[in-house]
Amino acid sequence: MAPESSEPASTTSAPQWQRVLKAVVIAVPLLFAAWFTISLVVGAVELAGAASLFKSGYSAKDSASIKQSAEQAQSGMGRINTAMSSPPMRLAALVPWFGTAVSNAQHFSSAGEELVTAAVPVAENFDPNVYRNGAVNLTALDALLAQLPQLTPAFSDAREELANVSGFSPFGGLFTQARDSGLAYVDLGDFATSKIAPQRQVILDALGAKSPQKYMIAFENPAQLRAPGGAPLSAAILQFDQGKMTIPFNGYIAGDAFKGHPVIQYKPASPPPWGADAAGLGFVNSGAHPDWRLAGEDLIRAWNTAKDPKVDAMIGMDTRAIEALIRATGPIDVEGYGTLTADNFAQKVVTDAYLDFQSDQRVRQSLNDKVATVMISRLMSGDVQTLAAAAIALGEEIPGRHVQMRFQQPQLQQIAVDAQAAGEVYQTPGNDTVGFFSRNRNMSKVDVYSQRDLVSNVTVNEDGSATVEQVLTVKNDVPADLDASQKIGYTTAWSANEWFFYLPLGATEPQIQAPTGYRKTATYPDGLGRMVSTTEGTIAPQATDVLKFSYKIAPGTFTRQGGGYSYHDQLNPQPMQQAVSLTVNVAFSGGAKCTSSPGWSATGAGATWSGEQSIRRTLNLECS
Repeated sequence: MAPESSEPASTTSAPQWQRVLKAVVIAVPLLFAAWFTISLVVGAVELAGAASLFKSGYSAKDSASIKQSAEQAQSGMGRINTAMSSPPMRLAALVPWFGTAVSNAQHFSSAGEELVTAAVPVAENFDPNVYRNGAVNLTALDALLAQLPQLTPAFSDAREELANVSGFSPFGGLFTQARDSGLAYVDLGDFATSKIAPQRQVILDALGAKSPQKYMIAFENPAQLRAPGGAPLSAAILQFDQGKMTIPFNGYIAGDAFKGHPVIQYKPASPPPWGADAAGLGFVNSGAHPDWRLAGEDLIRAWNTAKDPKVDAMIGMDTRAIEALIRATGPIDVEGYGTLTADNFAQKVVTDAYLDFQSDQRVRQSLNDKVATVMISRLMSGDVQTLAAAAIALGEEIPGRHVQMRFQQPQLQQIAVDAQAAGEVYQTPGNDTVGFFSRNRNMSKVDVYSQRDLVSNVTVNEDGSATVEQVLTVKNDVPADLDASQKIGYTTAWSANEWFFYLPLGATEPQIQAPTGYRKTATYPDGLGRMVSTTEGTIAPQATDVLKFSYKIAPGTFTRQGGGYSYHDQLNPQPMQQAVSLTVNVAFSGGAKCTSSPGWSATGAGATWSGEQSIRRTLNLECS
């Protein structure tokens, strides 16, 4: 036996076993982190390989290659999921905090395997020629739609897996970003399989299976705003006949297109003040209502009363939507503008063009017609990959109302409503509302320079009632090149707008405090069961105006069962080039503790939410 050490134990250092244990405690997590990182990298490579196989197989444009790549992708995803559910991974998932990252990865791999496994049979029978050169193969599309419903259970399972991904872990921000992106695509896929695919005949008829169908795309100019978006100064008509797409009309519609029809007489769908103006001012002013269900209908009626060919739908798209298309399909070259990218499109086409072509606006209008022609030609000459990329890109712009659809066919319109693509101003009982809109009143093209900031101050009382004051600050931040000597016209620097503020359902005592010189305020029904308060005024170049909109919400609105408060605020954006800055401050007169609501920051008296009013959504605040 070895002799005991005669050296006295140190009083300043830990015993050997403690130092070893400490080293182990430090080293194990580090080693595990390194191993886990390597595992994630390997998994990412496998996942990228699976995606690449799908893409390479599809690019081959033949069913055999697609089948082979789909099966290989399924195998790759299976290996990822097996690795993520192995005993070491299950053990690692038990480690506090760090284990959450492991659990997140497991949820992602399970969701991926669910979707890939379900998609393989569909991919094996997929005809890559379902769309090519501006024509939809209706037989191939019908076969694809017939198969899609079998994917619905996989989307449901994938949603459940992704919903369990937590941001409270290492790499939490990356995980939540990936989760939210994944959920968006899952929701899109689920909608396609559960809502669109069962309407096979409706979809085929929409593509001209029984008779030609014509859909107008109104290009909305954010430099001159209407309540539902930019003024529709240019348009194109897409006709589908037995799946074949043609363009019977494309051009500027604010002037020459309506020569001989200076005033369009038709029965508007919108009530006054929107419909009254629409019936007397012509096509570009017809779509005045904040809700596209009525604005789009008025535009259809105005066009079909005065012009041919008659259209079956009105689709609004603004510059943000076109930027998304360019981002998805690549830059375009237009003589006179040069190369247009997603980053420079709005600057060149919306802002610079009005300065560069002040002496002859017809040049600008001709260039814009060329832009539309090039974009449409690209989509028509492409294949289903190009079309799918464009569709996904446009779909991502729907929550901001940069793409809005109004169909005459009831089943198609219902699909648009279900997809939240109908451009609705969305309101339901028991909620507060942030929904303000403007309409340009002096033909100026300066709305793109408008900088808007809204602060909504909400006081919730003990009885569940609330008083709300929305403070809108608007700066007319125009460049010095614009003309300040006149208040009306294309090139003026003055900004004249009519403002519309939506009341929450059931709210009372609406009041608008506006700057001196503004038109007397009024409150109107919008024709869809809601009330809107309005005022009108003009903002000088580089000036800032402040408008205050206040109202009261009934008792019991914001109380919840079991005690406490449940505040909900529905945000309805006006489609604009620049997002509106929004702050919502909620205070509780009886005192409340708000700690668990995502996106909100607790304050001493309540909570605050800060962000952009750029998409349609509901802010939820739960307080005890």
